[in-house]
Amino acid sequence: MERQILRRMDASDEEIVLNFGPQHPSTHGVINFVTQTNGEVIRRSVPDVGYLHRGLEKIGEMVTYPGYMPFTDRIDYLAAMFANEGYAMAVERLLKIDIPPRAKYLRAIAGELCRISNHWVAVGTMAADIGAATPLTHALREREAINDLLEELCGARLTFNYARIGGVSFDAPQGWGDKILRYLDHLE
Repeated sequence: MERQILRRMDASDEEIVLNFGPQHPSTHGVINFVTQTNGEVIRRSVPDVGYLHRGLEKIGEMVTYPGYMPFTDRIDYLAAMFANEGYAMAVERLLKIDIPPRAKYLRAIAGELCRISNHWVAVGTMAADIGAATPLTHALREREAINDLLEELCGARLTFNYARIGGVSFDAPQGWGDKILRYLDHLE
């Protein structure tokens, strides 16, 4: 069942094909469900997972393992650290590469900061969707504080490119851990 925007119907039609998502024409790359219904009964639903950037699989066939790493940032701009780390871990497992414990810890800390940042955006935009603009501004302020920490760690605020096959791109700067603890105290 392919995506159908419009379908000619007559009064005798009992089945309707609906597209659930994407929510807005500018939100390319998000999931869409092409759903076939009969009254209130769903007969079939086919997910179209979408891609933020089409052609990434083909690019991956043409570059080296390390050469593909920068593309992983673009898979999900709000959680780029996870795609970096997931790809690095997959290649490390494939090539049987062990990474130093410190790199594991740094990846975990950076990933958790990215997760908190991602959740701030989710909660803030959810509040905005129901008409509450102020929580969005507070959520974005908190996200910016986390982005400051991540920028200090890896030099970027959005596409981090921090994980590397075999470790991480940089060690944590002096005093970075203390700044995280201060932010977490503020967050509590």
